[in-house]
Amino acid sequence: MFEIKHLKTLTTLANTGNIRKAAEVLFSSQSALSHQIKDLEQRLNAPLFIRNTSPVEFTEAGKVLLSLGEELLPKIKEANITLKSPSLALSSLKIAIACHACFQWLLPVTSHFSQQKNNVELEFIDESFEINKHKNQSEEKADILFTDEKLAEENVIYQEIGQFEVMAVLSNQQASKLKLSERVGSFSQGGVTTTPYLLPENFSQLTLLTYPLPPEQLDIFKLFLTPAKCKPSKIKQVTNSHVMLQMVSANMGVATLPDWLVSSVTKQSLFRCMRLGETGIHKKLYARYDKNSKQIDMIEKLLPEAIREFTNLYIND
Repeated sequence: MFEIKHLKTLTTLANTGNIRKAAEVLFSSQSALSHQIKDLEQRLNAPLFIRNTSPVEFTEAGKVLLSLGEELLPKIKEANITLKSPSLALSSLKIAIACHACFQWLLPVTSHFSQQKNNVELEFIDESFEINKHKNQSEEKADILFTDEKLAEENVIYQEIGQFEVMAVLSNQQASKLKLSERVGSFSQGGVTTTPYLLPENFSQLTLLTYPLPPEQLDIFKLFLTPAKCKPSKIKQVTNSHVMLQMVSANMGVATLPDWLVSSVTKQSLFRCMRLGETGIHKKLYARYDKNSKQIDMIEKLLPEAIREFTNLYIND
């Protein structure tokens, strides 16, 4: 009635949030993936998820298959590894992401890389991984960490992946209620253009949506609110950026996210994107790894693909 490919499709759909991104991860077309799901729904005589929801919401039938996929697929993967020839020794590369939003564009990169290198297994470990300053402090240490923080460390390489700006995302209704400052911009045919930006004190009127991290680890506090001795009206922690944006559109709060993540959604009439302060908050994304790592060759083959994909986030905008 259903096949392993169907379970893989549903688990990927749950992880990515929509069919378009699931198709990218699975290296399939969106139409082919939609056809596969419709075919399965006809076999089961039941819908698997509710259309036009973002992120995707599964029906009870969909949840049953999703639960089965989450249980079986890791076991199938483990069995395949065990059955492979000893001559093709599997090499594992542990990846950690301190930048929550980066998982969205890194997943296709790592998936494609893993398919190209049949003897390489890429493993994501705890996304809240912090740089280990002391040896043997943790049993599980990443071979490579994607982070926007750079420390002075011996024998450690920080490869710059790219630069980005942290932006505030508000609904139009939220923006209209605020008294905004304006930054003088460039000259145009109509004269001087101005760009609105938020001041720290504006957040006293707002509910701030953040990832589930302590305030001292969040850029909006470290670089903007705390130095100005300002606090948001309320704080709500959200694990998923897609859910966060849905909450913004529903006037439930304001989010601060990388410009590459919000550039497409702010083209919709539901959102408004604003700078934080007159000059904005600009950051760099790095790949951090030990220069004496046993996986150095694999890391240096992966990084050009990561840099190229990050650059494409802006080229394709």
